[in-house]
Amino acid sequence: LDTLEKWVKEIFSEIPNNGLPKPSFGHLTQPFDTPEFHKLYRVVPIRKVHSLSITWALPPQEQYYRVKPLHYISWLVGHEGKGSVLSFLRKKFWALALYGGNGETGFEQNSTYSIFSISVTLTDEGYKHFYEVAHVVFQYVKMLQKRGPDKRQVIWEEIQKIEANEFHYQEQTDPVDYVESLCENMQLFPKEDFLTGDQLLFEYKPEV
Repeated sequence: LDTLEKWVKEIFSEIPNNGLPKPSFGHLTQPFDTPEFHKLYRVVPIRKVHSLSITWALPPQEQYYRVKPLHYISWLVGHEGKGSVLSFLRKKFWALALYGGNGETGFEQNSTYSIFSISVTLTDEGYKHFYEVAHVVFQYVKMLQKRGPDKRQVIWEEIQKIEANEFHYQEQTDPVDYVESLCENMQLFPKEDFLTGDQLLFEYKPEV
């Protein structure tokens, strides 16, 4: 560690700190306020696969990293048990898989907006009924919106425990990748959360 610290000081200590704050583009409140955004696009894939992707542009969520509301919603949407969207679609023989969420970095999450996407891998039959599939997804999201998160703290705590276990028992990653990840986190979180800010859930706030 002493040797590594010496190298870091030699290599990086001469880089000037200009004292400028991190740039923010929060004043751009409607980055996708165009008629083209509220449309259905059909794309012909190279390989034979049917996939339906629904994408929402939401207000920026990076300030809520301690709550991770999009992670919470994606957990509910991606549930595969009884009463889930995927369970219903599989019974109809319309879908093979479903996942949703936000990458929490870069294009998907920044100071201007946060992207939330739900992707459904369709069967041939599901492709014929993709409007109905989309309708089911929107119905489920509407149900979550109506019921609200107040009575769902148990689910949030369950997610919190699972993420904590994965963090504490994670396999050792490549050192270069780990350093790169930490450097990115230094741009996003206060120093006490550099190691954990992108992985752990800290606070339950239903209003968020």
